[in-house]
Amino acid sequence: MPTIGAIVLAAGPSTRMGYPKQLLMHEGEPLVRRAAIAAAGAGAAPVIVVLGADADQIGPALTGLPSVTTVFNRDWQTGLASSLAAGLRELTEKSSCDGVLVLLGDQPLVDAPALERLLAAFDAEHRIIASEYDQTMGVPVVFGREHAAELMRLTGDSGAGRWLRARAGAVTRVPFQDAAVDIDTPQDVDRLELDDNES
Repeated sequence: MPTIGAIVLAAGPSTRMGYPKQLLMHEGEPLVRRAAIAAAGAGAAPVIVVLGADADQIGPALTGLPSVTTVFNRDWQTGLASSLAAGLRELTEKSSCDGVLVLLGDQPLVDAPALERLLAAFDAEHRIIASEYDQTMGVPVVFGREHAAELMRLTGDSGAGRWLRARAGAVTRVPFQDAAVDIDTPQDVDRLELDDNES
């Protein structure tokens, strides 16, 4: 069985929300904590949460999770790619894991059973596993450690999306429609009946 570490990207400034969306409550827990618990519950270890904007507020939401650590991305304002790089540097320096699970801190319907399906598809022959939804593919995604150096060279705010699309023929897609749901605006909160952290 390959060993897989996880990176939860939670460094964004939540500009359209007006307050940290990572702390929105869903089913009794902040979204960022739910993401970390889901990754650990699926069997990923270690789990590294990348913080940036509002790190002083978001970090405490992760206390008490034994397999979860945080890293601060000083360059979070440059975009998502820098957070991915920060997480990958931390993970590859501290772990010899064979693969990396990448997920976001604002996808409330991502849970451990769904992530387990992604991890189960990863093996010596299938080295890039992406979620498929809305006729596209994206995160959560699993990729082999051999891709880490290339991913750390990405820049801007596109994360690994363009990188994935350029390698579409090598990607194993796992249907995961719930991954299409993320939180960017107060309207998204209303649709999901989430309790925001100011109520």
